[in-house]
Amino acid sequence: MKIHRVPIYLFFLIILSCSHFSCDSLIQTSVLSKILRKSKFRVTEITAQYPSRLKNYDVLFLQELVKIPTEKEIQNIQDFVKNGGTLIVSGGNHKTMVGLVTAYGLKLRNLPNRMEYANRYQEEPFFPLNEVNRIRPRTYFAIESDKREMVVLYGSNYQAVVATLQDGEGRVYFTTSAHLFNENGLKHSGNAALFYNLVSTFPRKAHIGLAEGNYYAQDTAPTSAFVNFVFKTPWGLASVYICLILFVFMSLRGRRFGRPLNVRENNRRLSTEYVYAMTALYQKGNTRMDILKHIKDKFKADLGNRWRVNPNLRTSEFLDELIQRGVDDEQGELANLISDLEASGNISESQLLDFAKRVDTYCTNTNI
Repeated sequence: MKIHRVPIYLFFLIILSCSHFSCDSLIQTSVLSKILRKSKFRVTEITAQYPSRLKNYDVLFLQELVKIPTEKEIQNIQDFVKNGGTLIVSGGNHKTMVGLVTAYGLKLRNLPNRMEYANRYQEEPFFPLNEVNRIRPRTYFAIESDKREMVVLYGSNYQAVVATLQDGEGRVYFTTSAHLFNENGLKHSGNAALFYNLVSTFPRKAHIGLAEGNYYAQDTAPTSAFVNFVFKTPWGLASVYICLILFVFMSLRGRRFGRPLNVRENNRRLSTEYVYAMTALYQKGNTRMDILKHIKDKFKADLGNRWRVNPNLRTSEFLDELIQRGVDDEQGELANLISDLEASGNISESQLLDFAKRVDTYCTNTNI
């Protein structure tokens, strides 16, 4: 047998394929994501490689965005909320916050000094199960109502830093504080309790889309560095052409796929030939029952492999399982054949040959 050495170009293909893997897999999961997962929620972290799929989420969590979503993305987010989704906007730079609150008819106002602490506004707490009277937002912005009615949850001196509003069948929560729900902010007991109250309003085992820093949608997600290299650089395109030529070359030479094989082995010996040979060999020992048992076991094994049924089951259970899995035996041909194969007592050579022919005929007709 001739053995071919591995061509050097195969190593080139392997290296090119491996370059597809980026360093994103080494990025650690954020603290916010870990907390949500610990709370038994399903969390999808929205990245350039895994852009937002709003139809799959119950909650969209935007944490400290550095870039405002596009008009189309904002419209899709608003439709998501109107259809029953929950949106949480937690902090971000000034331009991002202005764009998001404006989309909901609110205004953002700069504070002269950083608001270190904020108190609960409502006499009756919005989250009654766990009252939180004081939080630590550490923010320079406040939310004001412009064209929309909102409920102020926390603030100071009539300056709101946490607010909520109803939109269609869903709800939106705004907080101007990026500190409120980040790793350091959640170390404050008031912030942690507010976060607990907030997630307690989510459906059980809710699917949360979590975007931290950047929000990517399928239409606006940038292509990966690998795709840019392959399809937007001369070296990348040259690599594609070389791989294509090598693939065609190996296919034509048969190196890649080898000699084509027939799906069905036409030269397989039939059971009747087996019977002739074994009968002649064991005729003196009167072992026809052993041959019959072999034919029956082989037939049941073939049926079991075809229909994923245990051939060691009792005959009645075996037939019931076959029928449940779609075997058509309304005429009782299969049941009668298996029953005959379980014949007891001595049988003649002609009977044995007849059983083998019936098994071959059934296997041929049913493509087993």
